[in-house]
Amino acid sequence: MAHRGEGLRPGGILAGAARAGRRNWWQILAVAIPVTVVGAGVEIVIDHYVDPTDAALTTSTELAAAGVSLLGTVLLAGIICRLVGATEHGMQRPNLLAVARSMPWRRLITADLLVAAIVVIGLGLLILPGLVAVTLLAVVGPIIEIEHQRVFDSFRRSARLVRRRIWLVILLATVPLALVSEVESVAPDPHSTDQIAAFLLIRGIAEGIAEACVALVLVELCFQLIDADRAARKKPPGQSLSGGQPGGAPTASRPAAPPTP
Repeated sequence: MAHRGEGLRPGGILAGAARAGRRNWWQILAVAIPVTVVGAGVEIVIDHYVDPTDAALTTSTELAAAGVSLLGTVLLAGIICRLVGATEHGMQRPNLLAVARSMPWRRLITADLLVAAIVVIGLGLLILPGLVAVTLLAVVGPIIEIEHQRVFDSFRRSARLVRRRIWLVILLATVPLALVSEVESVAPDPHSTDQIAAFLLIRGIAEGIAEACVALVLVELCFQLIDADRAARKKPPGQSLSGGQPGGAPTASRPAAPPTP
């Protein structure tokens, strides 16, 4: 369970993500590394073995690569969401095969595609709209998993949760996502067939670990944003989030007043 007192602070969220990663490292890496290796391998095939003058073949292979990458990313995020929920938030410990079977694939893939399209359009306008979209929609996927929301409901829910803690989300979601994307874009490509195996191994392990770490933080951030929102909704008017009156005394511990004679 999440440790009391950590709350919605960067240190508390990172600590929760680290605990979940430490206790479930082999399950996470068993999915993350193959996903990134396959994605990198498909990119190499396209770059080195597909004729760029064949527009139909190039388009179809690029779409296939994007589809493989998307499915792998969604699967990794879903498994991490269940593992973090079990480790930190009292949910039932998942069986990886059962997770893959029970995931809301259609909603997650649709949401992922829509978020990607919105971000690309935003970045193409003036960059800033894209960064705003990345921030406001950072926890759409975990919301679908945790709260079983529909696609557009999850967009509204993510924006609502993020607006209340915008700087926290920028620090723990927008910046790491941007850094991982930049590292992937500048990673060197192999120049010969002999380098491909080593390249796949190094890139697969490095990117797999990086993407798993970012996903762990995003999922724990989402859980804690949801918990804080639910606590705020239950709070009576004038009561603090800690459950007490403005002076800090818990209302539940105050004895009832004696009846008037």
